[in-house]
Amino acid sequence: MSNAVKLLQDQKLLIPSNSPVPNRKILIVDDEPEIAKGIERILSPKDSNVRTIQSSRQKISSKPAEQKGSEFEIVVVHTPEEALAAIEQSLKDDRPFAMGFFDVMLGAKIDGIELVKQAMQLDPYLFAVFVTAYHDRNVDAIGHFLGEDRREKWDYINKPFTEGEILQKARNATSLWDLNRLKEWQAERLSEAHQLLLSTEKHNAIAAIGRSVAHEFGNLLTHIIGHAEIAKFSDDIEDIKNSLDIILKAGNTAANVLKNFRNLNESNDRHPEFHIVNLMRVLDEALELMEFRFRRHNIRVHKQGLEEMSCEAIKSSLVQVFANVFINAIHAMPQGGDLYIHLESKANACNIQIRDTGGGIPEEHLVRVTEPLFTTKGSEGTGLGLAICKEIVEVEHRGRFKIENHKEGGVVVSLTFSKFQER
Repeated sequence: MSNAVKLLQDQKLLIPSNSPVPNRKILIVDDEPEIAKGIERILSPKDSNVRTIQSSRQKISSKPAEQKGSEFEIVVVHTPEEALAAIEQSLKDDRPFAMGFFDVMLGAKIDGIELVKQAMQLDPYLFAVFVTAYHDRNVDAIGHFLGEDRREKWDYINKPFTEGEILQKARNATSLWDLNRLKEWQAERLSEAHQLLLSTEKHNAIAAIGRSVAHEFGNLLTHIIGHAEIAKFSDDIEDIKNSLDIILKAGNTAANVLKNFRNLNESNDRHPEFHIVNLMRVLDEALELMEFRFRRHNIRVHKQGLEEMSCEAIKSSLVQVFANVFINAIHAMPQGGDLYIHLESKANACNIQIRDTGGGIPEEHLVRVTEPLFTTKGSEGTGLGLAICKEIVEVEHRGRFKIENHKEGGVVVSLTFSKFQER
């Protein structure tokens, strides 16, 4: 199990919990109490004698039907004012209606269609079924009146209707309400999981770079202390001056390393901003952060091209990308090797290639190395580094991220960004 999957399980983001509760709450709006009561009896029967409902202005026929129990919670009102008040109260109570049956001819200042329009403004999730014995407005007219964005939020049923028709409309509408809320809930959980994985991999990168910074500071402090002692006990002005110059240089180097390390952590901001950045300088910052690990693993860095190229980017995110690529290169060359970095400007694009001289990636794994949670490092890897690099480049910066084996050995990572153009 990868560290990332274990983290998600620990955070309970892979196991559905606290999912939305099914909503079976239905509003019935009809100015004819007998019709409203008939629909209520179908949806929430108290006995087995349920009638087929038409209109009080038409003949009512009886039809026995067996119905056990009640699967819906019903609220009945008779005027538009009562309906809107009931919807407002349901929202305040955090117990909204899933759907409603609305008589079109309400005998009020507004008809059922206008009522539904106002109701959907209060509760955009409400599903409506129009019930009428008249045909004053056709389906297209209703759709145009309510708006194209609500075309899946309403349905139509004519009187006389049967018990089966009412039950089918109620079950379909409440199920649709449940599915939509479940979809939103799942999307929120996925977003939370995604942000957690991004944060986790960023912390992994920072931790790896932090170890390099700690070693780098150890070396710098050794230089500072050693030359401070030389200056302290020396009577030679030139020796003292040379020692102080070395101390000053070491101090400046330490300040730059610390500054770059702090910049890397800037993307913890939930809304980082894009700025015009010089890609060569961003690369240099990432190289400076990784310098100790390169020396420790006997990796020689070769920079080629070195064209001045600028793009609009989140600087700390790009430092994270380069650092992750460098870390993978170090893992690929544990006994040492060469790292080639080539910068090239073409037309409206900034191209960067980073190539190591390691053993390359097996062909069967090459197509999967940028998949989230795929790793060949066992418990040592999260399977997120390259996946997040790809997302930062392609999604966040609308660039291109490509990884492939080089014909002369090793792996080459190609990154392409849109060049900044003066407006």
